[in-house]
Order: sequence, then C-alpha cells, then structure tokens
Amino acid sequence: MTLEKLARMCEVLENQTPTMKVNTIVGAMPSFDDKARLMYILSMEYNINNIGNKRAITWIAESLGLFEDEVESAVHTWGDIGEAVYEIDEGNEKDSDISLNTLIQLLENDCSSMSSNSFTIFKEHLNKMSAREKKWFLRYWLRTPRNGVNNKIPLKAMAKYYGKGIKEVEKYARFNKAHEICVALDNDEEPDCKLVHGQFVKPMLAKAKKETDVISEPIIDIKYDGNRYQIHHSYISEMNAHSTIIFNRKGNVVTNQFPDVVDIVRSMNLPNIILDCEIYPVDMQGNPAEHKLLAKRVHKKNKEEAMQECPVKLAVFDLLSYNANVMLDEPQRNRMTALKEIIEPEYQTYVFPSDTTIESAYRTAIDLGFEGIMIKDPSLPYQSGKRSKGWLKHKPPRFNYDVVITSASYGDGKRSHVYGTYGISVKDGSDYVSVGKVGTGFSDYDLEWLTTELRKNVESFSDDVMHFLPRIVLEVTCDLVTTDSDNNIGLRFPRCIRIRKDKYASEVDTLDTLKEAM
Repeated sequence: MTLEKLARMCEVLENQTPTMKVNTIVGAMPSFDDKARLMYILSMEYNINNIGNKRAITWIAESLGLFEDEVESAVHTWGDIGEAVYEIDEGNEKDSDISLNTLIQLLENDCSSMSSNSFTIFKEHLNKMSAREKKWFLRYWLRTPRNGVNNKIPLKAMAKYYGKGIKEVEKYARFNKAHEICVALDNDEEPDCKLVHGQFVKPMLAKAKKETDVISEPIIDIKYDGNRYQIHHSYISEMNAHSTIIFNRKGNVVTNQFPDVVDIVRSMNLPNIILDCEIYPVDMQGNPAEHKLLAKRVHKKNKEEAMQECPVKLAVFDLLSYNANVMLDEPQRNRMTALKEIIEPEYQTYVFPSDTTIESAYRTAIDLGFEGIMIKDPSLPYQSGKRSKGWLKHKPPRFNYDVVITSASYGDGKRSHVYGTYGISVKDGSDYVSVGKVGTGFSDYDLEWLTTELRKNVESFSDDVMHFLPRIVLEVTCDLVTTDSDNNIGLRFPRCIRIRKDKYASEVDTLDTLKEAM
C-alpha cells in the first residue's frame, strides 16, 4: 500500500474525535496489504532518525529549491512544518507511488549529516510527493503527526478489527510493540507474552495521595528524589559474558550514563533479571543531593568527570522478571519478598516496618532528606503503563502561583497539533521574568483553547518556540522554588491547576513573592 493512501487517511483523522479515529482506521485496514507496517507508522515505532526542526528546514529548502527564510516564514505563519510545506506546494495533487515499506526506510534514514546519502534519498523522494503526501511524510519524519493518534488509538483499532477485547490487546502491548501484535493477530495467532532481556516494559505510574485515599495494610517505602530507570541484566553462558542494559522511563537506553551502576549490578552476581529502580544523586557523605545534579550524568560527555561531579546511589523497588519468570501478575507483596532475597540490602529501597503510620514514615523520609514516601497496595499486580491508585506518592505541600504564558512549543504524540509546553513568567517590576515551563495538568480542551487564543498574541518565533505578548494567566502548583548557579529563580515540577480567565497579566505573582518561599 502507498503513502498516498496513508496521507488521505491522516487528513480525515486530523479533525476527528478519538472514537471516530478508531473507526476510520478500522475502515481503512482492509485496503492495506501490510497492516503491520501501518501500525508501525501510526504508533511511531520506527527508529530515531536524528532530525530536528532546524535541520529539517535546511533539508526541505535545499530539496525544493527554496530559501530557508521562505520556509521559516511559512512555518511561522502556519505553525507547523508539514502544513507550511503543504501551503507552499498548494496545487500539486500528483501523488507518488511510494510504498509504506519505502516510507519506513525514509522515516528511519539517519539524517545527522547533510553530506550523507540520506539527504540525496530524501530529496529524490520528497520531490516525487504531492502536497498532501509531503505534509504527512514530514510530520511523521519529525515525529509530530498532529492528527491526535496517540499510542492507544492503534491498539483500540486492532481490538475492534480483530474482534478482541481492548484489555486483551493492552495485555499484549505489555510485551509487544503494536506492529508485532498486528502480525500475530493477522495470522490468527496469539502474540507471545513473555519478557525477554532488552525488551523494555512500560513502567507502572503512581498517583498523588489525596486525603480520601486509603490502602489497607500498605507497603510504605521511600520516594527518592532521582530518576526512574529499568535495569536488565543477563548472563550469557555461551559467551561467558554479562549484558547489562539501563533504560530511562521513556525506554531509551542510557547505560553509558551510569557505568558505576553497571558495576554494582554485575558485582551482585544476579541471574537473568529485570529491575525497576531509582537512581538518585548524593553528596560526598552519601546523603541525598539536589535532583538537578543528575543533569551532569545525562549531558556531560566525559562520563568519568560526570561520575565524580555527581555520585549516585541505586534503590531497587520492584522486580519484573527473574530467571525467565514474569513477575508482573504477582501481587506487590510477593514481588517485594522475592526482591529482598535477591538484591543486596544496600541497594534495596527502604521499606518501613509494617506498624509504621503513614505520617510517621513521611516525617522520617523528609528528615532524612528524601522527597517523600510511596504507599503501595500489597495485593496489586504490576500494572505496566498505567497510573494506578494502588501506588500513591506522598510528598511535601506544594506552592501555588499565578503566572503568565510568554512562550510555547508544540507537543508530541497526541499533543503534536497543539502547544504542549508553555513558558511561564512572573512580574519583576515593570517586566516579566521566566520561571520555567509547564506541560502537565491540562485537559485536551485546555490545550485546544490555549493554542487558539495564544495564536492571536504571537510576538515572535525562534528556535521552534513561539513567543507571546503576556496575556493569558495560569494558576500553577509546584513542589519547590529553586535557584540555579546563575541565581535564576524557577519552579520545580510545575503543574497547571486552571486557566485564570478572570485575571489580567498585571495581577500575576511577583519574583519577590517566589523568593519568600525559598
């Protein structure tokens, strides 16, 4: 099947509700010879191609014989590279015969260098495409399809098309990618539901504890102020070698950032195992340090220096697989019992005695310099990819502030057609000063409304970021007011509570107000 058919389907999907999107995809599936490739593209399971918006504009301009500022101006007008090129190429309705297989090769081409063969291939195929095909190819090339098709839409479409329950398909998705599920179901087979070394498991997520939330006889452990990671360790006897892979919470391999953690894992002589854990920064005495120090591990190229500047500790809090035994469906208490028998105490999360109250555990964790506590239902299985009430996080009281939006950039996935991240500012005298960005707490309606209203107040556009006149006020909550090495003040982990349509930008909080919370 062809790019032309995919582009026409995406054009329909763009303005539909989620239920309508599912029905549209289901209706189109019989016309696709290779449905797995369709799922591969819609779920964006193709490999990273090292392209960004700035480089994309250069490639597009060079390919189409345009000046870069022509493309940039169109992007500024239309707010999206795909739409901008569609408008530039308006009237070109001659579709190509590019197959989905060729399309995937184009999407996966390494675009890190313009002097590579990838650019030649890109230019050749881009010039074969109609305006509509260009629009949707470029959007998927940049991983910003802006058609509202999130990860669940393809799963729901497969469930309906193959006559499966959505819960059943979601279970398959715990162990398989969407296109792998499609291959199996298309052959009237059950997808293999086994965990294997190197196969990332979507993490189970926690909800913030509310006063009304109650868990009977909970397991209470420390909430560390670090980052979430998943560690896969396997001993390959045929090669007499150990393989240790560290994934971040998005499923990206980051093993090279933590050679010291790899050494710790290998020193324990573990069996084939998959662990859920936290890696957090510590000071020279081994006490919890500021979370922002972890940035050195992520961004610093010299890993030896990064280890010296940001020592870390490992805290394993869950066991997902052990010697090929999948533990996901085991209750929390069983997973914790097995973890205690396998992982050395020094590297286990600290679990409070069963007679400890929530408040006493919380006060102890805060006194020791940790972020808070986790309260877990002992009977709950590991709910991969789900934000569950069976895991509650209890952290210090948060601070609420009124801020004004001064910039924004488009989101990813289902948010790719709207602004997903907003630069926020407070007053400093007669000016406004940035205090960070917020991208959580918004409903779909909020995002649509904000995008529409903010487009009326565009002041400038640079480096993929729209800058606005200070007009729209948000009430946000954060867990801390921080300052960096340059004395810039910011909000840590801000979240939108509501849009304050009743307030003017002149009424937002001031920098002095934030300083009082430090």
